[in-house]
Amino acid sequence: MEIYFIRHGETLWNTLKIFQGRSDSPLTELGISQAEKLSEKLKDIEFTDFYSSPMGRTIQTTKIIMGDRKQEIKFIEEFKEISMGDIEGIPRSEFEEKYPKEFYDFFNNPVDYDPKVYHGENYYEVIERVKKGLDKLLSYLNDSDRVVVVTHGVTLKALFHVITKEKMDVLGAAKVPQNTSVSIVKYKDGKFNIEVFSDTSHLD
Repeated sequence: MEIYFIRHGETLWNTLKIFQGRSDSPLTELGISQAEKLSEKLKDIEFTDFYSSPMGRTIQTTKIIMGDRKQEIKFIEEFKEISMGDIEGIPRSEFEEKYPKEFYDFFNNPVDYDPKVYHGENYYEVIERVKKGLDKLLSYLNDSDRVVVVTHGVTLKALFHVITKEKMDVLGAAKVPQNTSVSIVKYKDGKFNIEVFSDTSHLD
């Protein structure tokens, strides 16, 4: 089976450097254009199904990517973005000012990142949730299937952490994939193989 993991298009809060987490903001004109360019690139590929996080920005991106296809979007709850708790909707600069240690650990030290003070989700919780979502996805698929999964930046970092079985400290150094980037993963005989990682050639 073949899975196309895609990050949603650019959103308003992406441009304002505001933490979204489980909150939502719409795609910008650029975000819509990014998704349209990806739709054009993928238009001749047959996909068995289209999966999405049940959040507005991923649903909007998925609908654009699907183009004229008549398939229904299927949702995987576990592929939501990391919960940032009470700091969702505030600028990155304010997060850094209020919670300097948590800010540093969020970007650089996932092992020690502890967002309890603002009721967020830590990386261990995200990874366990994403594992469940990935197991759920695989249980739905047949060997010959090719599917699209549209999800979020930190969720994708966690997914590839699970797929590659890297140590937790490596997760902090990993960059969040760009908006509408495509990573293609094949799964056969219980093993994952990353064919393409974070491709954005459709935006060139």
